[in-house]
Amino acid sequence: MPAIAVLSCFRFKFNMEENSALKMPPFNFGDPQLWFIMAEATFQLAVPKPITASATKYNYCVANLSPEAAAIVLDVITCPDKDDPYKQLKEELVKR
Repeated sequence: MPAIAVLSCFRFKFNMEENSALKMPPFNFGDPQLWFIMAEATFQLAVPKPITASATKYNYCVANLSPEAAAIVLDVITCPDKDDPYKQLKEELVKR
């Protein structure tokens, strides 16, 4: 394998590991809107660049919900909006 290809693969793997290490705040049942504000700040601090894709934000949030919170929005989790799943999840968790 050419050295450039190996380096490119390594760089991609390294960047994915950095984003995977993102530490989300624990879900706050008492104030879900505050939790989303904190989550959005966390997305802005992601390395090597801020997380802006709705699907990525959605997946981080779903992965960090407590089972009780996930049950409240089970319909959203099982059938997320195709265009903006993060916005849908945020609106429904805050509303419910």
